[in-house]
Amino acid sequence: MKLQRKTVSARWIISRLNDIPIHRKLVCLFVFCILLPLLITDILVLWMLLDYQKNSIRHDSLNAAEYYLTSTFEDAAGTARSIYLNKYINSFLNTDFESPLDYYNNYLKLLADSLYLNSLRDGKFAITIHARNDSILNGGCFRRLDDQMGWYQTFEASGQNTLLLANYDDSHTVSNSNLRQVSLIRCMNYYLRDTVEKVVKVDISYSRIEKDLQAANYEADLYVCLNGQLVFSNVHSADLWAPFEDISPALVRKSRDVKSLNLYGCDLTIYAIDRSVDAGQFLYRNWLPLLLLISLNLLPPSVFISCLNRSFIERLQNLTATVKSANDGVMPLLEQVQGLDEIGMLMGTYNDMAQRTNLLIETVYKSRLREQETDLARQQAELLALRSQINPHFLFNVLESIRMQSLLKEEKKTAEMIGMLAYIERQYVDWGADVVPLGEELRSVEAYLRLQQYRLGDRFSYRVDVQPGCEALHIPKLSLLTFVENACIHGVSRKESHSWIFVRIHKQDGTAFLEVEDTGVGMPEDKQRQLEEQMNRASIEMLKGRKHIGMINACLRLKKTAVGNVRFTVESEEGIGTTITTVLEEVQRDVEGRNDAESTAG
Repeated sequence: MKLQRKTVSARWIISRLNDIPIHRKLVCLFVFCILLPLLITDILVLWMLLDYQKNSIRHDSLNAAEYYLTSTFEDAAGTARSIYLNKYINSFLNTDFESPLDYYNNYLKLLADSLYLNSLRDGKFAITIHARNDSILNGGCFRRLDDQMGWYQTFEASGQNTLLLANYDDSHTVSNSNLRQVSLIRCMNYYLRDTVEKVVKVDISYSRIEKDLQAANYEADLYVCLNGQLVFSNVHSADLWAPFEDISPALVRKSRDVKSLNLYGCDLTIYAIDRSVDAGQFLYRNWLPLLLLISLNLLPPSVFISCLNRSFIERLQNLTATVKSANDGVMPLLEQVQGLDEIGMLMGTYNDMAQRTNLLIETVYKSRLREQETDLARQQAELLALRSQINPHFLFNVLESIRMQSLLKEEKKTAEMIGMLAYIERQYVDWGADVVPLGEELRSVEAYLRLQQYRLGDRFSYRVDVQPGCEALHIPKLSLLTFVENACIHGVSRKESHSWIFVRIHKQDGTAFLEVEDTGVGMPEDKQRQLEEQMNRASIEMLKGRKHIGMINACLRLKKTAVGNVRFTVESEEGIGTTITTVLEEVQRDVEGRNDAESTAG
């Protein structure tokens, strides 16, 4: 009942379309099949350009910020390591001084003998060396180790030898006010026989890092977190006298890109958020190429469709006027047959028909009136058949015209791609034989891969390896192309980095192996097992009610046409790629049987 309703609806639509003049149909074809797709494509291109610009800004900002912060922290680590290896400082801290005066004299001697500590005072780092030695005095860069200090408790709890720490220091050891600090702490246990516990604390200038981030003029908003606490930002100056706050979930959701790494026991995360891009300003800066793009998209198709419209309408009107001018049973002939296309053939056929009809009218007008009516009906059927040949070739004629225009303009790459597209479309339309040699199928595969390489550019490559002698293998038409197309759409196109597709065909002991491998996004293990099971259980029932039937359809046709057993294997890993292998057994008997059949037919 539903099928009958659909048939009635289709007939009603076709009957209404038959009442619309051809020039209006061509205008509708231009609007819906050329103009609107071009406009949508232009909008998508603009959107992609804006998105690419934002992505580039985010990536550059993240990489620059990551390099700056990493180099700063590595410099602090290098400073701590140099102090850690300094034997004079270790010896000084291990000494049990007799009096404060003795400590002071040895302190001056250390500064005189070693200029190293003075060389470190460049304003970028503040260095304090803590030792569990009650005979030293708190002053300069030396301190007695205090277990109550919050940073030391955190360092002890971490169990790390070196720790990067974001700390809110309210101990008044650095200044008279509460300050935020980012410190690198290292245990000075180089000399294992030392009885004095020593720790070097390198405080990185918080305000200097923040000013450097803001002075860098990054085009994205950056938020730097250490162990989940928001430490730095290039958006606004932080309150130095306020403790660090945890990163808010809203900020995490808003971020478009994230850089994460672990430095000295600390999780460093940089979040990047797009700044608003003024679309009007973008259009103003690029108005000339945009105007050129719109002109190229609209003017050539408009001119072409106008010429095509005139080519159709004028000749059809001439033919119609000639037919209507028939008088006294005599059919007039067209003075000139215009063109070699289907309408030109129709006009030539009309002249032939008119000549034959006039001859029949003259010879057997009355005695064979009924036979004439029959011939006229047959001739009208021929006319309708000729007219129906126009539509299937319309797309190919248009593609060929575009290809010729590209060649005339020396756009050889575009002409080559259009030629390959036309070749693939003809394979989809021409179903004279459902089973074709593998060599013919590989031509379609290479044409499709060349088109994808033209579309994806530098981030896509492919390779086709075929063992000699495999070209004679017969497989269902477009079956291997379906697997290649699936690898492009679901694997390669979803991956931003450079990807490959490998097509390998080889035989071993009478069994053929057809492998399609991509280095795309891959798939989870459960989805991999589900896909492999569906491919091996492919049946007509599985095609009912499914939207995406390409893979199942190809598997079913391979199973129906193969002489021996057909198996499918799927190997995939997320982020690495996917390999689909088709195993065809008894291919040798299949090839010999087909050769015998062709010899018999010959």
